Amino acid sequence: MEGNKATVAGILDITAGIFGLVGAIPLLVLAFGGATVLGMVPEPEANRLAILPLVLFLPLALLGFVAGIVAIFGGMAALNRRRWGLSVAGAIAAVFGFFPVGIAAVVFTILAEPEFRATRELAAS
Repeated sequence: MEGNKATVAGILDITAGIFGLVGAIPLLVLAFGGATVLGMVPEPEANRLAILPLVLFLPLALLGFVAGIVAIFGGMAALNRRRWGLSVAGAIAAVFGFFPVGIAAVVFTILAEPEFRATRELAAS
């Protein structure tokens, strides 16, 4: 397994990023669908609550999308063994995309730091 930690970290990052992106879609549906349904209720009190699903679910959906994109870019950086900082950021973002896989991605990314250093030294010489 020596020398493959960055590859495993990259695959885990990309997997968690995809889960984060896909998981944000139902949150968007809940945000806009809930606001639409509550907006159509004839009761005035329900109309005032129509903004509530947007306030609750839209930030979560945006967090899922952003975390998913950062995790995917971090995973690509890990697969290429370039930019260890981006790989760590992607692994941390992967925790928000899919918690168990994200934790494993953080562990493998931290353990793979010597692989990044060795690739950087090879490129410099």
